[in-house]
Amino acid sequence: MHCIINPRIACLTLLSGIVHLISPLCFSQTDEAYSDTIRLEDIVVVGNRFETSLSDRPEAISVLNIRQLKTLSPMSMPEAMSSMPGVSMQKTNHGGGSPFVRGLTGYHTLIMIDGVRLNNAIFRSGPNQYLNTVDPLMIDQIEVLRGPGSVEYGTDAMGGTIYLRSKEPQFSDSELQVKGILYSKWLSHNMEKSGRAELQLSTQKFALLAGITRKDFGNIVAGGNLGELDYTSYDEYSADIKARYKLDSSQTLSLAWQHHKQNDVQLYHKLITGEYSTYEFDPQQRDLIYLRHEVSRDNSLFNGFRSTVSMHQSDETRKKQKTGSEDFFTEHDLVRSYGLTFEGMTVIDGIWEGVTGCEAYYDRVSSSALKTNLISGTDSTLRGLYPEKSSISNLSVFSLHTFKIKKFELSGGIRYNHFILRLTDEQFSDLSLHPSALVGTIGVSYRIFRNSEISLRINNAFRAPNINDVSSFGIADFRYEIPNIDLDPEKSWNKELGIKTNQKYISGALHVYQNNLTNLITNVKTTFLGQDSIDGVKVYTRENVGEAFLKGIEGELQLRPLRYFTINSYLVYTYGQNVTRNEPLRRIPPLTGLVGLHWSMIRNLEIITEWQFAGKQERLSSGDMDDSRIPEGGTPAWSLFNCRFSYRIAGLRINTGLFNIFDEAYRTHGSGVDGIGRSLYISLLYTFG
Repeated sequence: MHCIINPRIACLTLLSGIVHLISPLCFSQTDEAYSDTIRLEDIVVVGNRFETSLSDRPEAISVLNIRQLKTLSPMSMPEAMSSMPGVSMQKTNHGGGSPFVRGLTGYHTLIMIDGVRLNNAIFRSGPNQYLNTVDPLMIDQIEVLRGPGSVEYGTDAMGGTIYLRSKEPQFSDSELQVKGILYSKWLSHNMEKSGRAELQLSTQKFALLAGITRKDFGNIVAGGNLGELDYTSYDEYSADIKARYKLDSSQTLSLAWQHHKQNDVQLYHKLITGEYSTYEFDPQQRDLIYLRHEVSRDNSLFNGFRSTVSMHQSDETRKKQKTGSEDFFTEHDLVRSYGLTFEGMTVIDGIWEGVTGCEAYYDRVSSSALKTNLISGTDSTLRGLYPEKSSISNLSVFSLHTFKIKKFELSGGIRYNHFILRLTDEQFSDLSLHPSALVGTIGVSYRIFRNSEISLRINNAFRAPNINDVSSFGIADFRYEIPNIDLDPEKSWNKELGIKTNQKYISGALHVYQNNLTNLITNVKTTFLGQDSIDGVKVYTRENVGEAFLKGIEGELQLRPLRYFTINSYLVYTYGQNVTRNEPLRRIPPLTGLVGLHWSMIRNLEIITEWQFAGKQERLSSGDMDDSRIPEGGTPAWSLFNCRFSYRIAGLRINTGLFNIFDEAYRTHGSGVDGIGRSLYISLLYTFG
């Protein structure tokens, strides 16, 4: 314990000395730079589907804006989100990263990109890698709605909704403007070498933004005496284009394309044990294209209209071979998700805000597997993890409204969702399943005094069974899965009390919640062809037999005692209990928190120090105890100190910093790979035009 406390004191003493030495050099801060540090003034979409001020929303919402992203210079999207309030990031392997929001992850947490669903028909129940297929360098803002969001965004949003907003090209006042960005980053021990080029062309009616990113990740050099971790290197590249065109003063067309590809992403925890000689995702690829039409009108019931047509594709190839086996397996899953969304918005300032619309998604799955005998060279075609050409149709209508009456704000909404699952399975039975769900939300807020309110929110959420639930056949995690077509939607009922304030020198929020989960789809031991195991792996199927609850408290506080000095902090506690099995829920994050100090005393210079910590998690489920990624007795507590410097001169921003200053060995609870040790990074961001 002393080895942790003493370095903390030394670090804070050193930082205090730095402040004392440079304070005579202080210059006044510009209002623009100062306002960027006030988190509660960010504009968000989550909560009601259209842009509003974060301070006006009663929900628990975390935000990471473009300024913060530039200073962070994150390796990947999971690293960018790892210090956001209420988000715990599980990493099974270096090329993955699955966000836990209020104790739920995988297909219980919804991820949206520019309003288009990333979750698809084969999202898994536990941690997955798909968040890491989004390049943080193309993102303008990350928003996390903590708590159920099924009324707003549909199925899967039982724990929360992650909304990623990509950069938007801006129109100019002149005939033609050319702007651009050149970015490069280096992380010590050759853990990262990355670069991005970005170009924006703008006129009064047309704007285009295009970028390309290349990243090369070396093996992780972990903290303490863990050293270099084999099987953690990989590379990736991404490209994105977004164009906007003004049809007239009230109508805009947007066309966007995103591409991301990862190569040789190895599954660390499967390889380090020696169970497999090969287990990798190669490649892991995501593609998104969408066309959006936006209309704004005055003096009508609907002030704005927005329609979006999209195609989102996930292309995953898994290559694996058990140690000592002569058989090499190549599994391929391709999902194309076609979407159509229409929304009509009503805004009457100070009185009424509302959005009504409909959504339709159609997911089509292609799945195959090939077994190659490396001795004879013969190939055998096998059933894929899912039946070939299975599909899900997802149809919904929704309406959300907020009314302001003096000091009260009343909000409510409703959504009806209908699904059609179809699959033809030659090995098992064919299926046509038609689940549906009706969910609602209601809330009331009372303004205690200026910019401070207390709120009560009650809502329910659901998750419809997907192709992975009803038809998965093969090894997943530590089990061998057998299909079960007789499944119903999972449901939750959430109650939440919140307090928010946003004053000149202090901002904060406190939320207390309880989320009751019923009809949970749970893995249950079974047999296949009379056997309870296949190749030594226990056989499971899924059934609606689970009942559980989650409750917790989330506190955030931001102090601004001086114009150039800000203190940010949060503390989050989550408690999850599986009522059916009378044991803790799996992978529940421990007590987590952060204290960050932000100095901007010298013009264009920012100094950020952070203490991020997590308590020991020893409340383990039986699944946790059987999980090789979790140490016996639970995941140890850890404590990290980071320091970042950002300096702007003309069009150049120089970011540098030390991560994990005291080189502590640590692992986020449930992760399969250890965290990065003491490391130095340098990034350069040059803006021209």
